[in-house]
Amino acid sequence: MKVGRLALALGLVIPATVLVAAVRPGFAQTLPTPGPQSVGSGISVLGSGIVTATPDTAHITLGVEVTDASLANGQAEAARRMDAIVGQLKAAGIAESDIKTTSYNVNPQYDQNQSLRGYQIQNLVDVKTTDVAGLGALLDTVVSAGATRIYGIRFEASNVDDLKAQARDQAMQNARSKAEQLARDAGVGLGRVISIEESDPGTTPVARQQFGVAPAAAAAPSTPIQAGELQIQTQVRVIWGIQ
Repeated sequence: MKVGRLALALGLVIPATVLVAAVRPGFAQTLPTPGPQSVGSGISVLGSGIVTATPDTAHITLGVEVTDASLANGQAEAARRMDAIVGQLKAAGIAESDIKTTSYNVNPQYDQNQSLRGYQIQNLVDVKTTDVAGLGALLDTVVSAGATRIYGIRFEASNVDDLKAQARDQAMQNARSKAEQLARDAGVGLGRVISIEESDPGTTPVARQQFGVAPAAAAAPSTPIQAGELQIQTQVRVIWGIQ
């Protein structure tokens, strides 16, 4: 009797174990599947916005480059010219805080026989001005003071953050217009926004120049500078669900 009861008990345990194993796959199959609003489905469009503005600020890199057989004499001449340039910048209304040294280089100069023939001294400053209309006259002034190097003029707008916000508004409106058209053409409804991703190309430079000038150029007519317009751009990729 004890053996029979033990066998009966074992017989009951085995089916129960099998029953549990059989239920688990059925339970996993009852999990809900993603609906049409998931990120993997929907209407994906790219919207763009462009805002133009008149620049009200300019940055110029300028300075002196002197070559002399004597390093001490070359440095002294470069310093004299740079002092004169900074003095003219301040006289033109440029604040001292808007004049910043960007580089000071001393380079040995050799002839074809690799013999030292002198030194080249270069001193450059970045100058910020809000008088964009008077930029040409300012360049003539610094050339007269001894500037022999003028590099890339960069125009900016002081309210660039506000302009970027306007560009984002345009980009979102452009994206919604495209999505509504696609949904209408497909015969479906436009659902909620699933995701938004912004790509900011930034501000398109209007003028980026690099040129060297000689002191004799001071006698030339006033330098013409055209600021033009700035373009502030942004793009958004938006995914809408389908109803």
